[in-house]
Amino acid sequence: MPESAAGKHARKPAPALVSMARHTGYGLQLVVSVGLFMAAGWWVDGKLGTVPLLTILGALGGGAAGFYSLYLHLVKYRDSEGPRV
Repeated sequence: MPESAAGKHARKPAPALVSMARHTGYGLQLVVSVGLFMAAGWWVDGKLGTVPLLTILGALGGGAAGFYSLYLHLVKYRDSEGPRV
């Protein structure tokens, strides 16, 4: 069966770029989890009038959730992905 013109000249990305993209995604996931938890704490603080308390707890909770996710991706499940670069 003949290959299409696009499939014929397609190259696999360099392993370093794949690794950089994966780790950039992990970093963004950490930043977004901290930001969302902190924003939720800030919003609840505004409703309850406990201004700094829940914002700080939200940031700490988001950091804990983000680091746990990093742990799962980088340490616990690293063998299931195949060879590391």
